[in-house]
Amino acid sequence: MVSCHPYPPGAQVSYYPYLPPTYTGPTMIRVLLLEDEALLRLTLASTLPDDTMSVVGHFGEAAEAVAAADETAFDVLVTDLDLSQGPGPNGIVVANVLRRSRPLLGVVLLTAYADPRLVGAKLSQVPPGTEYVRKQDVRDIETLRTAIRHAAHRTGDGAAPPSTVALTDTQIETMRLVAQGLTNAEIARQRVVTERAVEKSLSRIVQALGHDGDVTRNPRALIVRAYYEMAGAGSASDSASPTPG
Repeated sequence: MVSCHPYPPGAQVSYYPYLPPTYTGPTMIRVLLLEDEALLRLTLASTLPDDTMSVVGHFGEAAEAVAAADETAFDVLVTDLDLSQGPGPNGIVVANVLRRSRPLLGVVLLTAYADPRLVGAKLSQVPPGTEYVRKQDVRDIETLRTAIRHAAHRTGDGAAPPSTVALTDTQIETMRLVAQGLTNAEIARQRVVTERAVEKSLSRIVQALGHDGDVTRNPRALIVRAYYEMAGAGSASDSASPTPG
């Protein structure tokens, strides 16, 4: 089944608390698209429009989208989560900025990441009612159109699916730092803990990933591989500098 979720695994958010009870959404959905991969952005801008929706603007950088939003009427923001190819914040930050002045704005996060915490975001930062769509699960354009309609008309079921791996925010952050190549000492300094605490954290992560007791495998290698798999980029060996999106 396609992973098209109202919000990411584990998110504890109220479902559209600000909506009037009679709200049914727009009849023609106007989409603002923010995606830093040029080919994907242009492809979506040309294939998304149909008789129910139009793309009123598409941008590759957060600042461009926010600036254009002041002069553009739109109902749904479709944004990449990790906008690392351009300067500025991630897609969650942009969505929250735009939602402040547009409380009825629908949000679709289109990303390769299984969990927004993998890019340093917090689940509590995800706007209520966000449709969370993994790029790997989009088999055709209608899948994304369905998510956009849910975001615009508030027809998501409101149930947060369980996480595939039970990891705390601290463990996710440690995984991210290990994947970036930081040593235990560097992680300890960044987290303001001891190296021993980092070593214990790595052991707990390996256990949570289901590799506890496997003495033949390097724990850091297991963590790096798991991180990139959760980020939708296979393993670190698949790419020198993966940018899942």
